[in-house]
Amino acid sequence: MSLQAIRIALDLDGVLADTMQTFCTLLNARRPGLRLTPEVFNRWNAWEIANITKQDFLRMLDEAWFNWKDIPPMEKDLAAKVSNLARFGRVDIVTGRSEVTVPFAKEWLRSNSIPYDRFLRTSSTKAKAELDYDVFIDDSDQLMMLVASKLFGFGFLYEQPWNKQAKNMPRIFKISKWDQIPPLMENISG
Repeated sequence: MSLQAIRIALDLDGVLADTMQTFCTLLNARRPGLRLTPEVFNRWNAWEIANITKQDFLRMLDEAWFNWKDIPPMEKDLAAKVSNLARFGRVDIVTGRSEVTVPFAKEWLRSNSIPYDRFLRTSSTKAKAELDYDVFIDDSDQLMMLVASKLFGFGFLYEQPWNKQAKNMPRIFKISKWDQIPPLMENISG
């Protein structure tokens, strides 16, 4: 695989933006005495843990993006780390964000100086997996299962409480911090 030819799909929520931190702040403010943190969300269906409906969960995630200035980056020096990733090829932000939040997400990326070539919103995890990318960097173990089932492509599963139980899969690498990405990229591009 040529270095310049690598197409990288980079997720937004849970990989770049710590949206769950802001979600927890919103939820805790609405329920006096509640002190949930992102660490308690140990499975993908976070609404069940929060004891709210899926629609309320999605609505609150949108609300978190309406307050995009309150969403912290997942790691320090994230702009430099994403810039370093760009040396391996084209980096596109590929997200399942709702359409109404896209302008806020783009503003967050700009404000945090996160470089990218293209912003693409998908309708589902399955739709994301069907896109023509060589590498997916995401926090969805469901997406990683779909990537692993393809004949080609790699996935970097950014570890979060909700994907800690993900099984080992072919061509899927679990990462706990951004600094682990460049050596893996060098190995697969070599």
